[in-house]
Amino acid sequence: MINRILQTKENIELDILSDFNDDTVLTFVIESLRHETGCPYSVLLETIFHYKTNEHTAKSLWHSITENRKELSQKLGRPVSLKTAVVDHFSTTGIDVAVFIKDSVAGIIEAATHDGLTGVFTHEYIDNDLDREFLRARRYSLPLTVLFIDIDDFKRFNDVYGHKVGDQVLHMVASALRRCVRKIDSVGRYGGEEFLVVLPHTDCRNAMKIARKISKAIKETTSKGSDLPEGVTVSIGVAELEESMGDGFALLDLADKAMYKAKIQGKDRCCAG
Repeated sequence: MINRILQTKENIELDILSDFNDDTVLTFVIESLRHETGCPYSVLLETIFHYKTNEHTAKSLWHSITENRKELSQKLGRPVSLKTAVVDHFSTTGIDVAVFIKDSVAGIIEAATHDGLTGVFTHEYIDNDLDREFLRARRYSLPLTVLFIDIDDFKRFNDVYGHKVGDQVLHMVASALRRCVRKIDSVGRYGGEEFLVVLPHTDCRNAMKIARKISKAIKETTSKGSDLPEGVTVSIGVAELEESMGDGFALLDLADKAMYKAKIQGKDRCCAG
């Protein structure tokens, strides 16, 4: 599914929105918005068309557009793009709406592939990225490492200081992660307080350096002049691609086990798998 999402985004960026005909992608976008807001259709219409209305009207209008697309496709005997259906619908109903569909839909898909709280990639996206980098590393005999990161004692932040502080911790950790990696690296939120970093063209020795840099940056960011009541530490598991591994999950599993080794050894440290 995520590959179809990314291909759609690439098509939009290449200015071929007429190819944007995948109903499954549209459903994915709406469902992603539903997780972020109670008014997914209202947000969708305002973002794409700059048309602000209540959720009931927005949902009705969106369904009218999609039904119009189906009817046009049946009449013409060929697939009709979303853009065509939108323009036809608004022109026949007389609604004066500015349609900025290319950039807006690209922005919606961008939002759907990123975690709403932390801004890093979603679990599904980072999984897909790991699989892609795994296949590339295998094909061209390139090094590949991953970092599995868990915030130490995160539950205590929520229990003692409240979930608002817990959210601040997640946001600050994610920001530190993004600052510490390269543009070719990927950072994703893998679970509640777990993050995954994919490091292409990187061996274990250099990955350990990056892991220690991340650990130090998180401690400094969350303890010096921050709004948090106390500093944050993380446990990091580092794993490098091995010849015997059959897929990206095996690499992830090794990093996960290395992270638990760091926990057992006292937390606030980096361990290699």
